Amino acid sequence: MMKQPLHPSVKRIFYLVFFIFIIFFSAIGITIYIAQKNYEPIIDARYYEKGLNYVDRNKEFQKAKEKKWEANVNIWDKNVIKREFPLIIEIKNQDKKVINDFFSDKERKVIILKISLPATIKQTFNVEILEKDFILANDTIRTEKVITIPKAGFWEFSLEIRPEKDAAIYMNKKFQVE
Repeated sequence: MMKQPLHPSVKRIFYLVFFIFIIFFSAIGITIYIAQKNYEPIIDARYYEKGLNYVDRNKEFQKAKEKKWEANVNIWDKNVIKREFPLIIEIKNQDKKVINDFFSDKERKVIILKISLPATIKQTFNVEILEKDFILANDTIRTEKVITIPKAGFWEFSLEIRPEKDAAIYMNKKFQVE
């Protein structure tokens, strides 16, 4: 028996199907590569534990309100800030005894500032200001630190101020950085 040669149209169909499979598997490979390259882990590995501490966190915020702690941040009334700016934080309280008790542990983290691009953690960094970086001036506890943002854009600032070990003030705002 003699083999019959394939018709040219059948050859074209085989080439077309082969070409489609190459494109399909190339697209899958590119998709896997992009997914691995841009992978971001969960934002906070301890999110569940923090959720369990929700009541404790609320008690810290309530305690700061009950003791009448106030915080003023120099950039909080602005919507647009420069890439490099001085961050000035003033913490106030009417009770002088409470203010004097503020300075009890020089290595205590008083300010935890988390600066991040929304929807990503690759461009996230934290600024921590210790108790030893504060001064007392005119019944106001004050600190100043120059902050540099890596690039212009829309950034989210989450600021936690701890005037006492078991009291906290939380502030959150989004800024346009030029």
